[in-house]
Amino acid sequence: MCGIIGIYHYNSKEPANRLALEKATTVLEHRGPDEFGYFFDNQNGLAFGHRRLSIIDLSTGKQPLYNEDGSIVLVCNGEIYNFPELYDKLTSFGHRFKTKSDNEAIIHLYETYGLDCVNHLNGMFAFAMWDSNKKQLFLARDRMGVKPLYFALQNNSFYFASEIKGLLALPEIKRELNLDALNKYLTYENIPSPHSIIKNIYKLEAGQILTLHNGQIRTEKYWDLPLDEPKLNISEEEASEELERLFAKAVQRRLLSDVPVGVFLSGGIDSSLVAKFVSDIAPDKVKTFSIGFHEKSFDESKIAMRFAKEIGSEHNQNMFDSKECLKLIPNICNLVDEPLSDASILPTYFLSHFASRQVKVCLGGDGPDELLAGYQIFPVHKLIGLYDVLPRELKKLIMHTARNMPARETYLSVPFALKQFLRGAGISSEIRLFIWIGAYLENEKKLLLNKDIQSKIQTNTFDVIGNYLSNRFIPGETDRLLYLISKIYLSDDILVKVDRASMATGLEVRAPFLDYTIQEFAARLPYEYKLSRIITKYILKKMASKHLPRYITHKKKQGFAIPMTKWLKHELKDILLHYTSKEYIENQGIFQHDFISTLVQNHLSEKWDNKKLLWNLLVFQLWYDQYKPAIPNESSTTSGTSKILSAN
Repeated sequence: MCGIIGIYHYNSKEPANRLALEKATTVLEHRGPDEFGYFFDNQNGLAFGHRRLSIIDLSTGKQPLYNEDGSIVLVCNGEIYNFPELYDKLTSFGHRFKTKSDNEAIIHLYETYGLDCVNHLNGMFAFAMWDSNKKQLFLARDRMGVKPLYFALQNNSFYFASEIKGLLALPEIKRELNLDALNKYLTYENIPSPHSIIKNIYKLEAGQILTLHNGQIRTEKYWDLPLDEPKLNISEEEASEELERLFAKAVQRRLLSDVPVGVFLSGGIDSSLVAKFVSDIAPDKVKTFSIGFHEKSFDESKIAMRFAKEIGSEHNQNMFDSKECLKLIPNICNLVDEPLSDASILPTYFLSHFASRQVKVCLGGDGPDELLAGYQIFPVHKLIGLYDVLPRELKKLIMHTARNMPARETYLSVPFALKQFLRGAGISSEIRLFIWIGAYLENEKKLLLNKDIQSKIQTNTFDVIGNYLSNRFIPGETDRLLYLISKIYLSDDILVKVDRASMATGLEVRAPFLDYTIQEFAARLPYEYKLSRIITKYILKKMASKHLPRYITHKKKQGFAIPMTKWLKHELKDILLHYTSKEYIENQGIFQHDFISTLVQNHLSEKWDNKKLLWNLLVFQLWYDQYKPAIPNESSTTSGTSKILSAN
């Protein structure tokens, strides 16, 4: 896997600053510690930088890559899983490969199909290509958004990089806080695309291309989940068999590597299926990796170890505790460059670092929960209708009971779950989804943010939901929710977490369930094959029952969570009190201390479990302390870049 960066002075054609680009490329060294390369076109004001993690074609795969006559240049972060088929096809067309790199296929596909080349790729990728004949810059990101790509437009110059830190290393890029993004972060726990926490830096969205030609920037969606298409007329058995066929093929594709490959094994259905299929396909002994917790309600390590023994893998296990957490917290924001309050990034980094000592590639089980309604919030949505018709007095009694239930430190405790349920009552299902998995409510943000900051926020928290649904007619409620959770939670939370945590350790993570063939097939399955009564991931569990033992398939779902309720009261208490102190809050000038103080005291006294609110705030404070962005003096206004984004 790799890191890419580029500068294009498309108006002035002034040569790019070589020293600045080289410095910014070095900032991305963690994404590609093995090699680096540059391309400079001084006549056109263009420059590319590349850092490489060698996985395929170790000897000749150095980038940038070129076509036969050198007129097309590519830097790419990613893996193309259907490279063998593409190689045969393209060589039959007369193309000559200079390397055995899978990324070189992108260049020859572009020569054959133009911008439509992305539709011929099966993989995870983010790339930039320069066509010197057309004087065109072409950027693209994979369908699901596994690999990141950020860009900025300032003073008629265009900049891009795999991570924000690469852009911030360039002297032209200003470090100014995006208050609208902060507002969304406080609710969603991430920054939804296409925006970032830094004003005027944007994400290229999943399944999107961008071209810059003759001074004109255009973005275009080349792929989306086909949830608006008719459902397949298919039996359960046929659906299960087809899912198994597609999954087996996706696993096999992701075993393509010139270095050892491992598997993340949590003990849940998804990762266990990956491990089982890898053990069936791979000729050599499989290496599996897992971590455990001392807190029993969070620990699945014994199940992972038992299953690893059954499939005959070489199992590696480590324990993640509060001491390890404290070591990682100072660096958590440097991993992502933006506040991301998904606390599972901490054990994900720990696991990635643990695995990277033995392998360069690991397969993981991400994807089915967002694809096939695997979260408990989906069956709970059915219960909200029953609650809504209860008599008013009974609702008051339930609310009163919930408020007086003391907080507990166990995984997804009843008091916490009930209070989260009530927070989402009485609102639309689309908004409720993110209230349940998110942090602050709108009325809470009015108490949290100071009046000056509130006056400068120009966009609505939930306009991102409207933007996604306005261009698609998705008739079923379950499919609408799955579409939103795929866009806002999977792409901008789960995949960000896994990419940054793994790449920071020099490890590439591949997710078979994110293969677009599986995504397209599952999107068109009947609703009841995803959520059958209260059974989540119904068709996947049916398929899994043929391959996994009952102690896995019938086990209660457990997320990759950490005991944050407990740790904030004890091991993380000092750091929490520092960043929420009156002195720090008032000097910062963003938040109101009184409300924060109440949140902290209620949590420490076990009156209320405020872990999501406090961790969300703490992560932002840690990010702010490290990046020290300027706070805008005036309200944000729509830039030319955002107009381009909204128009395409």
